[in-house]
Amino acid sequence: MTRKNTGLLVRFDESRRADVIKWKIGEGFESFSDALSVTDWDVGQFSTALLSFSEATIDYICLAKKGNQVVTSKSRVEFSSVLDLESIRISEIEAVLPTVVHRYFIKASQGIGGAIPPKTWGAAIDVVKELRPHLVPEIERILSLQRFSGMRFHGSVAEIQIQEREALGISLDIFSGSNKLRNRVLSEWAPPAEAVSDLDEENQSAILLALPTSSPSFLSGISTRYIQEESAIQHDLFTWPGDAPVHAGGISVFEQGGRKLSVIYANRNALEHTLGVDLIYYNELFDLFVLVQYKIMKDEGGVMVYRPDGQLSEELARMDTFRDVAKNTAPLASHEAHRLSDDGFMVKMVPNTGLMPASGELIKGMYLSREYMNFLISTVGPKGPRGGSQITFENAPRYLTNTEFSSLVHAGWIGTQGTGTSMIKSLIESFYTTGRALLIAHETKK
Repeated sequence: MTRKNTGLLVRFDESRRADVIKWKIGEGFESFSDALSVTDWDVGQFSTALLSFSEATIDYICLAKKGNQVVTSKSRVEFSSVLDLESIRISEIEAVLPTVVHRYFIKASQGIGGAIPPKTWGAAIDVVKELRPHLVPEIERILSLQRFSGMRFHGSVAEIQIQEREALGISLDIFSGSNKLRNRVLSEWAPPAEAVSDLDEENQSAILLALPTSSPSFLSGISTRYIQEESAIQHDLFTWPGDAPVHAGGISVFEQGGRKLSVIYANRNALEHTLGVDLIYYNELFDLFVLVQYKIMKDEGGVMVYRPDGQLSEELARMDTFRDVAKNTAPLASHEAHRLSDDGFMVKMVPNTGLMPASGELIKGMYLSREYMNFLISTVGPKGPRGGSQITFENAPRYLTNTEFSSLVHAGWIGTQGTGTSMIKSLIESFYTTGRALLIAHETKK
């Protein structure tokens, strides 16, 4: 299968309809839809679209996905990932192109037209990027979303980013109390085209590479509208000593209903050696931390398996040591401090099914408590066919799903309290960067 560099030009020429759509875009709606009839476009396939709200300008670029037929010869088209192009004049584009683009416009009132020929589309996009150089990274991200939708990325870089993606996704679920914010954010992730290698169109797979010119973090592939400079954020919990950067590409900030979630992608330091975790989530309302270690499960004959190793034992030992020291013994002092479990340490087993762009779904894995993990890898824990220690969905049934875990943390039912919370705050405040990466999510009131 060969993917075309498909592109559409759509003009919303009915003033009332155009006003409604522009209002939705301005209000931050995730998507909007219209009925169009476009040839050579399969249901479920993504295209890229340039949107016009006047005869003189091209106003936005976005993704367009064809849905099912709604009226005779027309199908529902969903537009998403909308980027404001700041009203580029069509005359500026046509002055550079060897062809007139006006004739390719699909008028929404009629809804009939076709995709722009690949060469003309490519040339038009090049001109748009030349006219709006400050928008090039976001334009490239949208083009990559279209180009690589439905693909699965593999390799060591993809494996790391799968874990970072899961950490970010569950943080968004905990923060928002639903999956809507997570779906919107994760579905806009795409890798830079130059990081894609060994592309296999037939099997819809590729290898993801690290680039020397850009950050390898998952956060670097999401929309820049979520990124703020560190200096623009007031750190109420974290103080970062030294001059070394503590994050890659700024701090991602998400807001909802008067609350704010700051997500910081930081390099690891002694904090890893003390706690043995990949994600630290702080919920200010309940003054709690949850700390998650991510482990990749691999397909062995159709069964997803994780084989415990010495590294896991060391990480659990650090968790156990910290828990022994930080165990809270003080009597309950508030409603917010009440927990079903105040341990705070969890391990998530993540089946490696590949890293997917344009998808908002979390991988269906297993959240396992620290105590349960210690049982699973012990001499009395489950064993594989040859007597070795292994963890599968079948032999570790006492796990939490994504939804169960995020709901419990969101409502303050699990997580540290008292002494444990205070000690982790002190550790983070003495943070100094080195080594691998850590994702820290901090939820506060605005």
